[in-house]
Parts: sequence; structure tokens; C-alpha cells
Amino acid sequence: MVLLTALCFLTGCKKTASEEQFPNSNIEDVEVKSSLSDTQGDFKVVEPGSVYTGPIEIPLPEASGEVVYEENGITVDASHTEDGYLMVKGIASDVRLKVRISLDEEIYTYDLNREQEYEVYPLQMGNGTYKVQVYRQVEGTNYSPIYYTEVKVDMPDTDRVYLYPSQYVWYTNDKNAVKLSFDLCVDLTSDSEKAECIYNYIVNLLTYDNEKAAAVEKGYLPDVDATLRERKGICFDYSALLAAMLRAQNIPVRLAIGYVQPDNIYHAWNQVYLDGEWIWMDSTFGPASSCTEDNYTKERQY
Repeated sequence: MVLLTALCFLTGCKKTASEEQFPNSNIEDVEVKSSLSDTQGDFKVVEPGSVYTGPIEIPLPEASGEVVYEENGITVDASHTEDGYLMVKGIASDVRLKVRISLDEEIYTYDLNREQEYEVYPLQMGNGTYKVQVYRQVEGTNYSPIYYTEVKVDMPDTDRVYLYPSQYVWYTNDKNAVKLSFDLCVDLTSDSEKAECIYNYIVNLLTYDNEKAAAVEKGYLPDVDATLRERKGICFDYSALLAAMLRAQNIPVRLAIGYVQPDNIYHAWNQVYLDGEWIWMDSTFGPASSCTEDNYTKERQY
């Protein structure tokens, strides 16, 4: 039996996405007002699927069974690590399961569902030999290890990971968020135009949900279609929606988590790959914000 949260300290790792961190309570413990763009007066809500009528083909993860590791009821499908992801399927359990994925001293920790369905996890730490560990909750923050394997990863393009859906940015080609991205971009050709259009749409559409921010529970994950439907959310929702819609347009996008100064706000935002460089975007604060990229300190990215 081990204390899962203590492992990070003992191994001298970087901060992780553990259950003590995002997306738990105390996220953005500050009232945020919606910042609309200058085109608010002309803004119109678009019904997903009402403009674009062609086929939708987007990069989607697949557990194809070509490279599989199994033990103690845990299955790891590493068939497509060259695309920047692996898939893990757990056991039926009445307690929480955790997946820890690490490369050297960098560690990311995630929840694993208990329905014996695959979860998709990004390989955002670059190339090398990844360690994959699964833990089962014993009591509170005490977890017992039930699985371990190592996966060698060699990605020709280490940014390709940001083109696929994964646990924090989840979508499929039938999601309204994906349909809407095709609607908004139907007459646009450049990635910069598409990014600007989708960013402005989200800024105009969504209102920050302060009540949700105060009550968000451990293990919360964004639902991009729910965010669209409700037209409100927290920073995690904003950034996941922007990432999903732009990735559907084959534009690499990072969901970044860290702090914003001078108020030391724990926050989520995006970095979008345009014209050969990563461009900072924060749709939560919007274009009216006085913050610049220099105010942001990134701890993790997905």
C-alpha cells in the first residue's frame, strides 16, 4: 500500500495533475466577468450542423490491438504512440482508480473510469520510455499499485499529440462542438482565420460561471457540448472547447494549466500552433483583459 500523493515528493518530480490539484476546488477563486469582443453587436448564435453539410473527418484515437500490454485486468493499448497517445482500460471497481504516466522525472496523474472502457491519455512529454502505473484506492488518498508497464515512444512529430482528443479535451466527430467548428470555418482557408473566428465566437457565446467555479468537485472533466448548450462555464470549459473546435480543424492546440499574475489565479488557457509558432490565447478573460502572455506561468499542458 502506498500513499499516492506522497510519491511525487519522494521521487522529486514536478507537480502533477493529482486529485489535490486542478480540476478541484479553489480554481479561479475570483469573480470573472465575461469579456465580449468588439463584434458583440453583430454576434449571432449558429446552430451546430446548420451551415456545413459535407463529411466530417477528424483525427480520432483508436485501440487497434496491435501493441497491447495486459495484467491484473488492466489493458494498455500502445498501438498508436507515434500519434501521441495511449489508451488504458481498467477494471470494474467500487473505488477510484488512478493512472500515473511519467517520463524521467515529469509526472501526470489522471482518473481512470471504472466502467472498463478505454480512456485516452496524451504523450505530451516528448519521446522516450514512458512508465505507466495504475493504482486502486484503499482509503482517502491511500492507493495501492495494481499495474506497471513501460512503453517506448518515438514520435516523428511531437506536436501531433495536440491534434487528438484525450481525457481533458474529449470530443468525437458527432459532437456539436465539432459540427460547429466546421460551420464557422466553412468559408475560411487559413489556420489563423479559423483560430480567430472560433476564439471570437467562444468569447461572445460564453459567460463565466462563478457558481460552478466555487462548487466544482474533484475529478471534474469538461463536456464540450454541455458548455455549448449551457453557454457558460469555468476556464477549464472555455479552454477545452477552444481546443476541441480547433483540433477538429486540424490545428494543434494545447490546453495549458498554471497561474496568472499579479493575483496568482489558478487558471486554464490555450496555446495554438499558427504559422510555425505557439500563440497564447485566453478565451476566458477575452480580448478586454489587461493581461499579456508574460502574466502566465504554465505548469502542465494537455
